Amino acid sequence: MSPKKQPQILKRLCLKMLSNQLIHALSDEEGTYQEKVRKYVCGAPYDVLQSLLKEILGLTNLDASIRFSCLQVLLKSDLRTLEIGIFPRFYYDQILQTIKHQGKGLQQLNLKGVWARDFPELLSELILSLSQLKSLMVPHMSDDSVIKALLSLKSLVKLDISGEACYTAAGIRQLRSDTIKILDIGSFGKKDLCQDSTNGYELIAEIISNLPNLNVLKTYSFTGHALLYLYKKDNNFRTKLTYLHATDCSLEILEAIHETCPYLGNAHINQPQEEVVKKLSILRNLCSVKLTKGDTSELQIFLQSCGHKLQQLKLNHSKPGQIDLSQLCEYAPGLHAAEFYQMQLTFTNPGAYFVNLQKIQILYCDISDAALRTVLTNSPFLRSFTVGCSIEMTDGDMFRLLSEYSLENLEELLLSEARCLTAITVELLADNCPKLRVLGSLMGWDITQEEIDALRLLIALSNTDLTLWPVTY
Repeated sequence: MSPKKQPQILKRLCLKMLSNQLIHALSDEEGTYQEKVRKYVCGAPYDVLQSLLKEILGLTNLDASIRFSCLQVLLKSDLRTLEIGIFPRFYYDQILQTIKHQGKGLQQLNLKGVWARDFPELLSELILSLSQLKSLMVPHMSDDSVIKALLSLKSLVKLDISGEACYTAAGIRQLRSDTIKILDIGSFGKKDLCQDSTNGYELIAEIISNLPNLNVLKTYSFTGHALLYLYKKDNNFRTKLTYLHATDCSLEILEAIHETCPYLGNAHINQPQEEVVKKLSILRNLCSVKLTKGDTSELQIFLQSCGHKLQQLKLNHSKPGQIDLSQLCEYAPGLHAAEFYQMQLTFTNPGAYFVNLQKIQILYCDISDAALRTVLTNSPFLRSFTVGCSIEMTDGDMFRLLSEYSLENLEELLLSEARCLTAITVELLADNCPKLRVLGSLMGWDITQEEIDALRLLIALSNTDLTLWPVTY
């Protein structure tokens, strides 16, 4: 049976109660109690105020004026982490001003919900005032003045300036840091980095050169081209990159990646040219691969030589031919996570097992019910199983499966198009899977909303820790 809900820890109960009290006190439009609340929390430890702010700012259904009032009252100079959330345009400059004056000690700041692009000068001033920042997320917002302000951050480790750029080529060339290890920049699928540049990968090459301790370069899709550019200039150039995204990768680019990235462990190879996939084995530390539009025959050669090192494998649109998952069991016994998107999959050897697999996603693939059943039953440590394609499995099939296999580690089961499964299967799974906590998507099952509501009521009355997805509020 699915696990029972454990009593909420006292810390969580107190957090909810106190946040509700603060919301109630600060919901007055006249601000009658704002000063009293400010005095009440003035001596509270930073981690308490930080937790309260996270709880309140995360309430998307709460009126923006109340969330902003809570920000004004709870934000103090010793808080370390702040994630603003989504606010209406009217509050953008006020939020930036509040953080600038009250958040001097922030080490992590996420401004994704605030369109600071409309206030570049204020955003620059804000960055200059937060000298202790280690993580900053300002996608779509940076211009040359913001890039210049970033140079003042001597402890910055993680930076997100991805999306449509406002900065110029000259502006982004200013970005230099010995501390940045994770950089999110550019837009998916776009080679150019900014509007006045025709060779975006050359700019990325300069950025890589200017960030000597960079480990992860996210979003930008042509990092391989940038590394080839650097390698041609200096064949002794080396990076500390552990992740990159390489689109239209050629053998020449692969060789440059091999030479310049000795620590590379995670790569997204998109639309590789001929011979590239089977020669990925030259990347000696590669343990996580995402392959888009690769050749399946070349993939098999790569897996035979290096599959034993893989812990994560994601395959999208790989063709021609089928992928035999039972062969993957043999080639990649250490696989922890796998993802397949729009592919043909089989499982020909029922005696093959995924001995370490914990999570698998099969989305919009051509695969039989028998193969799906084998994956589910031949993965003894499977925790999460997601199928985003149509299956014909019935309640009877599920009954027979559960009578033979316990699925004792399964925590999440998502079947988006299971038109032959009913409420009976929900009860079967809840009664027979001791760790199951998430089940869905019931909107794709043969089940009515009334039955879903009745099941949710039964789950609540029995104090069972099981969520039926999609969640309704």
